[in-house]
Amino acid sequence: MMEQPGLEIHRTQSAVIDAIRALLDSAEESLTVAVPESSLPTFAPQLEAAIERDVLVLLLVHGDAATQRPADSDVATAVRTVASDVAPLLVTADSQRGLTGHYRLLRDTRTESWATEFDDENLARDQFTMFLGSHWLMGTERYVADVCEFPRTFSAFQLAVFMAALALRAGTPITARARVRSTTDRTATTVSGPVVNVRQSIVYPASSTNPAERSLTVETDNGPVTIGGTGATKEEYECREITLDRVDDDGR
Repeated sequence: MMEQPGLEIHRTQSAVIDAIRALLDSAEESLTVAVPESSLPTFAPQLEAAIERDVLVLLLVHGDAATQRPADSDVATAVRTVASDVAPLLVTADSQRGLTGHYRLLRDTRTESWATEFDDENLARDQFTMFLGSHWLMGTERYVADVCEFPRTFSAFQLAVFMAALALRAGTPITARARVRSTTDRTATTVSGPVVNVRQSIVYPASSTNPAERSLTVETDNGPVTIGGTGATKEEYECREITLDRVDDDGR
């Protein structure tokens, strides 16, 4: 039953687990997940399915490891660990909806804590930004996915930024060809050229102090342009779809 429009309170462990599973299943582009390590097997099927859908899964774990922990590569795009009692229970899906509460809900069926599920874009974006700017920042990097095979086309801009950051971190020069829309006059066009900068704070080394920032700078024939994701305002273009590729032997 909704306590307020867009909010629902869950007071039992089974209700919290069901709500988290539904959120994991609903994600199309990105997931942020902060849970006790021991609860990973509970959500492994949903996380594995998200990885198979090319969802960017940022997983923050804490506490004792599960007896049979799923492989990080099966359930996440990147994993960080943090000390117990530091991170809350927190899940966001596509920066549109999520759930937050005390992690004890997943470890103790007798706890009097509760979790709040929300279907509110502003609240979800705030929680997403807090996750990256606070909890994720405090974590120790345990796993990062390998750079993908190129060329690859992305409809999810966050995953494209992640892979571009990994490629540049590895010293692999890449190019981009993106269908974009101007953030000033909403004109649709295509931009292409080498990727010369990535602004993000998901993987080391972070290149932005703003945890919500994720953008690419592409050197076009007319000079460098900046590309952001859906709803971009600071960048020159909003990305609709982007293809990343390695720079060929001729430097193109």
